[in-house]
Amino acid sequence: MNNTNNKLLLINLIMLLSVAFTMRTSTNMLMTVVPVFTKYVINADVFFVGLTATLYGIGAMVANVLINGRINIEKTPRTIALLLLIMTVGIFFYLLSNNVYEVLILSTVTGLSMGVVQPLLMTVTNVIAPPGKRDRYIAAYTASLSLSLIFGVVMEGLITSSINVRYAFLIFLFISLISTVLMFSLSTRIKMNMKRKNRLTFKEILGKASHSLKQGKVLFALFGNIAYAFPFILLITYGSIMGKEYDGINPDIFFYLLALFYSVSFLTRLVLSVKNVKNHEILMYASFAATIIGYLLLGIDAGIIMFIGSLLILGFPHGSIYPTASYYIASSVELEDLNVVYSVFILIMDVIIFLIPFVFGIISTIYSIRMAIYLTAVPMVLLLLTSVFFNIKDNKAIKKTAVTQ
Repeated sequence: MNNTNNKLLLINLIMLLSVAFTMRTSTNMLMTVVPVFTKYVINADVFFVGLTATLYGIGAMVANVLINGRINIEKTPRTIALLLLIMTVGIFFYLLSNNVYEVLILSTVTGLSMGVVQPLLMTVTNVIAPPGKRDRYIAAYTASLSLSLIFGVVMEGLITSSINVRYAFLIFLFISLISTVLMFSLSTRIKMNMKRKNRLTFKEILGKASHSLKQGKVLFALFGNIAYAFPFILLITYGSIMGKEYDGINPDIFFYLLALFYSVSFLTRLVLSVKNVKNHEILMYASFAATIIGYLLLGIDAGIIMFIGSLLILGFPHGSIYPTASYYIASSVELEDLNVVYSVFILIMDVIIFLIPFVFGIISTIYSIRMAIYLTAVPMVLLLLTSVFFNIKDNKAIKKTAVTQ
């Protein structure tokens, strides 16, 4: 009986990882190819390039406010499948778009889909994971995301160097369709039976969100992940333009270099998936230091070698912060509340994704891209320090409780 259960768990995990792989390949294509498409095919200016990423954030934010927290956890797999279908349709219409306004509308719609799918997939990962292996399941899930990013950007490099950028949407349309079919199939295989059957009211959602945001480890995870969003979202939104304007790197070459970044991320997550981490706290602190160093190096105009070095350094925290932050959250709340808490987590990230490219684009227009990097480094460092503060405060509270008991 145990062998049968283990086999079913393995099959479900493989299917889930396959969904994550194909889904993230498609969403990363949207976030990296659409800026290139907007700049070099539609011929829009840098402001509109940043606006595409901003509208992804708005769409995802709307999804998190109005949809995610209200979904009955038992219906999570089917909801994911439906939203993947919507994203697939959106990619099809990108293929037909001819002006920047169509691109902006599609960015909002596909952002809504991404806003639903990613936090809900993390919920499914936590629910199907055996309790003692949750951190490994999360690491395996995030490793599949990183592997998909390597595959995706290499494909994007090949497409943009050999055929029209527009046809990237045609190729990734089929990848997104595979993800949709896999998720519909997986939704019939897994059962997510939880104690709570009723749908939460908006007031209850706010209450649970407020409670989770009072926990030190959740705030440690939240602020650390927000800080890393700075270099990541700016790199995938403006990285091809940075490389082109400052280091003479063509967009197709940039995609290959981005594959190096994602390779470091994948190797980091692969190690986390097969090895028990004895001290998650030290891992987060090391990731914070790499984030600061890598982001500041990105602003140094010293040619392609420095640019590559920055990407390699930033690949480590990209691989470590998200799964470690997700582990802290999953360990701090009830499984029934994961949809709510992850949705709040992603909602706050969406606000950052909404603001960062917009502000960065304005600073770049007024001054320069390099100046924008250094100015945005200030709030990033402050967020990292805030994260450390909440962790230290929580550790002191735990020790005090242990002493009084």
